[in-house]
Amino acid sequence: MSTGELSTKQKLLEVAEELFATKGIEATLVGDIVSGAGQRNPSALRYHFGSREGILQAIREKYLVQLESRRTVMLANWQGDVTPRECVELIVAPLGEMLTSEAGRRYLRILGQTIYQLEPEQIDQVPPKYPSLVRSIELLRESIGHLPGPLVDERVRGAILLATAMLAVRARDLTGRRRLPLSAADFQVNVIDMTTAALTANS
Repeated sequence: MSTGELSTKQKLLEVAEELFATKGIEATLVGDIVSGAGQRNPSALRYHFGSREGILQAIREKYLVQLESRRTVMLANWQGDVTPRECVELIVAPLGEMLTSEAGRRYLRILGQTIYQLEPEQIDQVPPKYPSLVRSIELLRESIGHLPGPLVDERVRGAILLATAMLAVRARDLTGRRRLPLSAADFQVNVIDMTTAALTANS
């Protein structure tokens, strides 16, 4: 790939990320991305990514690689049995760290728009190229393994939906410079506490 092609591909990716985060995925047209990247050829996005879904997937993978690296380190430092709260922290903490950068906040806002579309079985079908995420989901399930299987499915899905929704709203508020009721540290503790409560609620 030439330098020019690489630059075009990167620019398309950056513009799509910004538009998906601020304007919304459903409201963003392929033409918006192409023109925003300064391209005259309307087929530029199809050439590099195939479709709007293709460029959205490229954005997901870009950040999943970063999250994978962080969770790998966290898993390497774990010893012995773990609690449900620690399992939740493994999911939430790497995402929470993304609130500190503009790019990370964009990703969280995109994630907040797409995570609810996952079917329950998709959460268990994380691609094997993300082994730390696979293991994190396994640990989350094992931490409430005393519950019936269908209830475990619902609890895990609900916990992930709750955490990602709260992080997405926080990312939006930070981007809009809104007044925040909690400090960054207190917010993360609260998300972990609430998600753990949802995961382990009496049935």
